[in-house]
Amino acid sequence: MTNFTKRVLTSFVLLPISAYAIFEGGWIFLFFVSSIILVSYFELSKLIKKKNTSSYYSGFIFVALLPISAFLNIEFFINISLFLVVIYIIGIIYKKITFIDFWSSYIFIIFYAGFGLSFAIIIRNLETGLIFSIIPIVLSSVNDIMAYIVGKNFGQNLAFPNVSPNKTYEGSFGGILSTILISFLLFNLFNIDIGIYKMVFIGLIISIFGILGDFFESLIKRKSGIKDTGNILPGHGGMLDRVDSIIFVLPIFYLIISIIIVN
Repeated sequence: MTNFTKRVLTSFVLLPISAYAIFEGGWIFLFFVSSIILVSYFELSKLIKKKNTSSYYSGFIFVALLPISAFLNIEFFINISLFLVVIYIIGIIYKKITFIDFWSSYIFIIFYAGFGLSFAIIIRNLETGLIFSIIPIVLSSVNDIMAYIVGKNFGQNLAFPNVSPNKTYEGSFGGILSTILISFLLFNLFNIDIGIYKMVFIGLIISIFGILGDFFESLIKRKSGIKDTGNILPGHGGMLDRVDSIIFVLPIFYLIISIIIVN
C-alpha cells in the first residue's frame, strides 16, 4: 500500500469525526481540539533534550488549560499565552533556554502545541462560527493536498532542500493557486459577500501561512533528527504532522475575519 493510499484511507476516517465535532461545537468540539493538542504535546515532549518529570506534568496542565481558557474567556486565554511568552523570553535571557535549541523546552512545546490550535475553539464560538470553522480547515487541506499532488507529479525544483527535501516550488505554487480558487468558491457558496479581492487575499494568506507552518514543523523535525513526530495517523505520521499547517493558519484567519468580516 502506497503512502498516498494510506493518507486517503486515514482521511476517510478523520473526516466524519472532524465534521461531527465541528458541527456540534460546544463541549464536544472543545474535547476534540483538546485531544489533538494533548497528543501533539505528547509527541513534542519526546523531542525534549533535557527531560524533567515535574516540568512534563506541569506542561501537560498548562497545555490543557489553553483550549479550556479559549472556550471560556478569550482574554484569559490571551493572558496565559502572553505569560508563557514572557517566561520563554526570560528563560532565554538567563540562558535557561538556549536560542539555538528553541524547540527543546517545555514552555515552547506548550505554546506551539496549544496556542494556534486553540483558535479553532475561538472561531467556532463566533456567531457564524460553524462557517468560519469550515473555511480555514478546507482551504488548508486543499493547500496541502494540491501541493502534494502537483509536487509529486510535476515538482522539479526543491523549495527547502535542507529542511524539507520533498517540497518543491511547483507543488507550493499549485497549492497556492488551488487555495485561492477554492477560497473564492467557498465564500460564494456560503453567501459571504466581501468582494473578490478579499476572497483572493484570504486564500493567498492561508496558503502562505500553511506553507510556513509546514516548514516550521519540518525545521523542528530536522533539528531533532526525526522523519515524523509519531505514527498515530498512517500515511501522515504523527498528529502534529497532520495539523502543522493549521497551527499557523488559525490565528491569522481569526485576525483577518475580525478586521474585515465580523466587524
